[in-house]
Amino acid sequence: MGTTRMDEKVAGSGEAAKRSSGSTSTSNFIDSSMNESEKDEKRKDSLSSADIRPVQAAATASGRQVSAENEAVTSFGEPLHVSVTRGTSRFQSIQRTYSKPLSLDEEEAMPPLPNGGAFDLTAWLTGRQQMQGPPFAKRIGLVFDDLSVFGDNVSNRHIATVVTPFYKVLKSAVHGFGIAKLFRKNDNHRQLLHGMSGVVADGEMLLVLGRPGAGCSTLLRVLGNRRGTYRRIDGRVSYGGLDPETVQRHYRGEVAYNQEDDVHFPTLTVRKTLEFAIQCKMPSKRMLKDRDGYRREFLDTLLDMYGLTGCADTIVGNAFLRGVSGGERKRVSIAEQVASGASVDVWDGSTRGLDSSSALDYVRSLRITTDVLHKATVVTIYQASENIYDLFDKVMVVDEGRQLYFGPANQAAEYFRTLGIDKPPRQTTSDFLTGVTQLHERRVLPGWEDKAPKNAEDFERAWLASSQRKSVKGQVEAFEAQMQQDGRGREIRDFVDQTKMGTSKLRRRSPYPTTFFFQLVKLFRREWEIFLGERGALLFKLIYNLAFAAIIGTLFLNLPESSDGAFTRGGLIFFALLFTSLTAQAEIPKAITGREVVYKHKSFAMYHPAALSLAQTTVEIPFMILQIVLFSIILYFASGLERTAGQFFAFLLFLFTGCLCLTAFFRLIGNVSPNVDIAHTLSGTSLLFMVLNVGYLQPPNSMHPWFKWIYWINPLAYGFKALMCNEFRNLEMRCTDNNLAPNGPNFTDINHQVCTLQGAVPGERIVQGRDYLSVGYQFYIDDQWIDFVAVLCFWALFVFLIAVVMEWVEFGNTGYSINVYKRYKPKVELVTEDTVGNSKEALMYANLPAEGPTDEQIVQGTTFTWHNTSYTVPVKGGERQLLDGISGYIKPGTMTALMGSSGAGKTTLLDALSQRKTIGKLEGEMLMNGAPQPRSFRRVTGYCEQLDVHNPHATVREALRFSAYLRQPASVSIAEKDQYVERVIFLLGLTSIGDCLIGEASSGEGISLEERKRLTIGVELVSRPKILFLDEPTSGLDAQASFKIVHFLRRLAAEGQTILCTIHQPSAMLFEQFDRLLLLVRGGHTVYFGNLGEDAQTLISYFERNGADKCAPTANPAEYILDVVGKGSTIDWPQIWNDSKERTAVESEIDRINELKKNGGADQSTEDDDRVFAHGHLYQTRLVTRRMFVVYWRNMEYNWTRLALQAICALVLGFTFWNLSSGAVDLQNKVMAIFMTAVLSVFIMNQVQPEYLRQRQFYGRETSTNQYGWRAFAFAIIVTEWPFSIFANTLFFVAFYWTVGLNGITDRIGYFYLLYIVLGIFAISLGQAIASFSPNDVVAAMLNPIFTSMTTLFCGVAIPYAQMPKFWRSWMYWLSPYTYYAEGIITNDLHGSVVECKPEELYVFDPPEGQSCRDYAGEWIEQANGYIKDLDATSGCQYCSFKIGDEFFASLNWSFVHRWRNFGILMGFLVFNLVFTVLMIRIFKVNKR
Repeated sequence: MGTTRMDEKVAGSGEAAKRSSGSTSTSNFIDSSMNESEKDEKRKDSLSSADIRPVQAAATASGRQVSAENEAVTSFGEPLHVSVTRGTSRFQSIQRTYSKPLSLDEEEAMPPLPNGGAFDLTAWLTGRQQMQGPPFAKRIGLVFDDLSVFGDNVSNRHIATVVTPFYKVLKSAVHGFGIAKLFRKNDNHRQLLHGMSGVVADGEMLLVLGRPGAGCSTLLRVLGNRRGTYRRIDGRVSYGGLDPETVQRHYRGEVAYNQEDDVHFPTLTVRKTLEFAIQCKMPSKRMLKDRDGYRREFLDTLLDMYGLTGCADTIVGNAFLRGVSGGERKRVSIAEQVASGASVDVWDGSTRGLDSSSALDYVRSLRITTDVLHKATVVTIYQASENIYDLFDKVMVVDEGRQLYFGPANQAAEYFRTLGIDKPPRQTTSDFLTGVTQLHERRVLPGWEDKAPKNAEDFERAWLASSQRKSVKGQVEAFEAQMQQDGRGREIRDFVDQTKMGTSKLRRRSPYPTTFFFQLVKLFRREWEIFLGERGALLFKLIYNLAFAAIIGTLFLNLPESSDGAFTRGGLIFFALLFTSLTAQAEIPKAITGREVVYKHKSFAMYHPAALSLAQTTVEIPFMILQIVLFSIILYFASGLERTAGQFFAFLLFLFTGCLCLTAFFRLIGNVSPNVDIAHTLSGTSLLFMVLNVGYLQPPNSMHPWFKWIYWINPLAYGFKALMCNEFRNLEMRCTDNNLAPNGPNFTDINHQVCTLQGAVPGERIVQGRDYLSVGYQFYIDDQWIDFVAVLCFWALFVFLIAVVMEWVEFGNTGYSINVYKRYKPKVELVTEDTVGNSKEALMYANLPAEGPTDEQIVQGTTFTWHNTSYTVPVKGGERQLLDGISGYIKPGTMTALMGSSGAGKTTLLDALSQRKTIGKLEGEMLMNGAPQPRSFRRVTGYCEQLDVHNPHATVREALRFSAYLRQPASVSIAEKDQYVERVIFLLGLTSIGDCLIGEASSGEGISLEERKRLTIGVELVSRPKILFLDEPTSGLDAQASFKIVHFLRRLAAEGQTILCTIHQPSAMLFEQFDRLLLLVRGGHTVYFGNLGEDAQTLISYFERNGADKCAPTANPAEYILDVVGKGSTIDWPQIWNDSKERTAVESEIDRINELKKNGGADQSTEDDDRVFAHGHLYQTRLVTRRMFVVYWRNMEYNWTRLALQAICALVLGFTFWNLSSGAVDLQNKVMAIFMTAVLSVFIMNQVQPEYLRQRQFYGRETSTNQYGWRAFAFAIIVTEWPFSIFANTLFFVAFYWTVGLNGITDRIGYFYLLYIVLGIFAISLGQAIASFSPNDVVAAMLNPIFTSMTTLFCGVAIPYAQMPKFWRSWMYWLSPYTYYAEGIITNDLHGSVVECKPEELYVFDPPEGQSCRDYAGEWIEQANGYIKDLDATSGCQYCSFKIGDEFFASLNWSFVHRWRNFGILMGFLVFNLVFTVLMIRIFKVNKR
């Protein structure tokens, strides 16, 4: 009883009305003066047994009863998919059917039946909801009081460059490295929110309104318990009596925050996505009698309620993978959050990018869940229609982080009227509320001009002094007092704990409703479905592995079981293991791309991220086994490894565990890295550490003590040791003649010869494999299974660390945007209102008649006409027509709106008219100024696309100047262009951010979304376009920002600009800004083209004349006409238009306009019309290259990661091969050290490709307006990389060359430096060449190993030229650029260097009795490689394999005299890469439309 009364009293305490004066919810506060019978009567009146809804009043909005009969089914002509009545009914069915029967004690605790026992179903459901948990309501509610939030003080942030870290170190040193700050309080914080208060009871919806940057998102993040990115939070936030810390630790899933982006696993279907969410939040068996039935029914309910049944088995998709539509994906997000069972839902800007009908569907969905499940819902929405606004109980208005109003939604407008601000009749309430602080847009009541508040601080003062604010404070106090009095927090704890699985102790401690094992099982099933959904990638990976197994197997074909095959046998095993390492690096982008979904699910308390890590690890094992088995079968038997069953299966096992371990290792790197750039640097350096210390390139006894510890913690080393021991355990290798010392026809007695293979015993020709390993590598056969266990232990460790990192580490931005400015701002002459002046065009069109421009004005301005324009695209099985015979025109000084429902072809028509279409067939006549479109058409017309694509490393002024310099004619001086840019900056209101970095929206640094939209328009305006096309310029903006944009366009039209603009469901105030309308319906058919008329009467009368319902005087004309021609219409409007006199008049007007332009006597054509580009290629190249250098200079993360890679790798190599001596082993170590410099180029390629693809995206946007051509971009993107590459390679050279102890002769040093610089540029060019024909970085990363592995494998180091099969030796060896690099750089260092073997490197043989070493082997040693240390010795002849370095590389078919030939050939490969890249830039279509 107590719980029920508490809910009834507190939920709406002090509230005058809920959404209308005629409707009061049962959760409203009931006056304490009532006696119990009066309260029961009140409850009885508000809970009608005729309706099965728990809270009937929640279904009303602005006094309107929502029922199946009067519920709207369309909005702006688009069908609505969400039905409040249908959804409510389905929810109640689940509540009745699947809830577990109450015990006798629980039944007795139910509220007494009013009216002497008459059964009231709604009252009974309401009471039951308080007794039970999810899916039944928990009635938590939300209260916040005096809430203030502080963030970083970013007033002095400057654009970072490559040298910024050095500057910061110096600055920090000057200030004592911050030691002084430790002794003083740091209050240098920026206040983001100022003392906000409010209460959102269960069953209530709060709409938070404010302009971008007002603080709405900050408020919602804090209310959604996302507090970690802020410096300090003062005040109180309470969730049903639970503080935020308690909720985060134990009840995380009860508060759900959802940002505007819809993040899901794209390859899962809608059904699987929602089913998984339901299973993860499944109530325990204590609450449900049939859990499977509940799951099925709940899923069907969600699909039906949110209109997702038709796409249930369609994949969700994303920006790169086609799936459900944007509106459907938004509804999937809502349904998923509903399934999560949160009691407080916070939705931040989630309607951005949706059309009106989808937005209304979205809010209707929230209304259902709020009502039926008694949630507290907080939402921010931009441009909420009146239908949407009416669905909310309360509204809160915020500006500049200050609270302007909080209270009933239907009383907000009246409150501001008491402050002197009136709402215009046709303005939506939400638009009015967000614009109250906009002095030029609001309407002040007469007599209030000086008294009405003028800024956010004035409004805040008025609010703090108002009676409404006192009422809110009273509600807050009453809510908290009631919570404490009734012990609501304790009840909620017990209540939620009952829904959880597991023991009572576990339920109290864990925020998750299901057990870890339960989550693991469900996650395994989901991950398996995701895994199978990537069939294309799996097939590519399988074919790729099989191909490389065949290549490596045939390269090491039938290895001999002799001394000639010993080293190459180890090389085969090393490359097999290395190949699995390189393929395992594909885990890095996978670990990073899916983390946003994991973060969301973690916040919903759906599962432990640690459970996900285990599921991901487990699900890939079957495919990995298949991969390893197929790879091993081909490789093993082609190369001729030991063909015994035990050794083969051991090889499979060891290779599999090695692959498993390395996959986990690289996944760990991906999880600890904030982004891909840092992940690639970490993976590159760690892989280098592992490869160097694997024990093959450098035997353990040769390793420097500084780094030998890495060998002992290297999982790759243990895997390599196990594989080597498995292969060599029973191998007996016969020493071939060329490995005997001495050898030849005169030496036939093995007792006086020694095999130069390590592990050989003097006087024996057979070398045991185990001896070879123990002496040469310090690998011991008995350790084979210990090494295997070590690899498994490393795998377990990595899996554990992944689980820990995923569970506790999150990466993300600050939650608020930061403006970053240039440190040294350019000197410019700013334009003000006094100096902006009027253009000559403005004077010409100052007196524009109401019916449109005069003939003289038409002749002087720019016109554009299109007649019978049709467009078809090829589809499977034929063609599809998207535009059908559309005709129209635009005149100077006018604004024409292009409207239509989704799929009507608005953007398609705009693309076609602006010459942006690259595929399909376009027909019809399109004339500019009465003549065919000139070659300069794309440059002299502006096209503002819906997506705001800008280079993030440029400032606003730089972006505008770049466009003006390249698009305005060459005859215009730079000074004039700069002056016009400043005028556009002023007109667009960008003066304060002119020198601000554009940045990226996801990074938290840069300008806001609305400022980006204005910048998009500005980039086109500075070109002085003759025609301006705009595609959805108000998309994603709030009402005030939208009005500013359209008002600015109106100002441009007043200056003679010709404008055609698509616009999505505009408000009445926006709609009336246009002169003319082109209205399309699905299929690209015209239903109207003509003037709007005053108050849109011309437009409305046309439709009313032809059978449409009358338009209400208060209706929005835009919404009216879209509803008239929408899907529900029974009238064939396209046919009516085709038969109308208006269409005939349009065609006559087109002919008249074109005739006027032809005979007007003013020839507007110029020489510039015949030029595709305004400037020559040299000028373009200079400007684009200069801009590219600035971009790279500011791209600190990219350049510092590449510097870090080179520096770390140089130090690792340098100290690994520290100060090598002149011994024989060190000779080979030098070769390996030098060869590893070639391997680094693979890492360079991985780094350069993402940046190339990012810049190509900007090039695609800019080249569509013919700013510059492919030559300029190709030169800039190629050449800009070189200085940074040369600097990084120089850093490597300095840190590497002398630490290793390479050749100190000056010309050798110079050659090494020169060739390494060329290699670095070659690696960049190869990376860019591969990226130039790749659609994205994922494909490029998959293609890289094909090129790098092939070229490094065949360069003659891994397997010498003489031992290479003839097939590969005859062509692939010569096609590898690394062949020429390795030969050039290794012969450069070793040529002429004297080898002095250390005692342990000498091979000892005894001469026949009575002979000295000279007598026995003197003639042989003069002909052979190497030397005998003491020729006069009569026993123990000590033989060294090499005398000078030339003898070593001669066996590799290399020669020192080829040095400069190799340099030239490598330069040839470099030139080929450059030519190929340029060719791909020329022919590769970046934007296909």
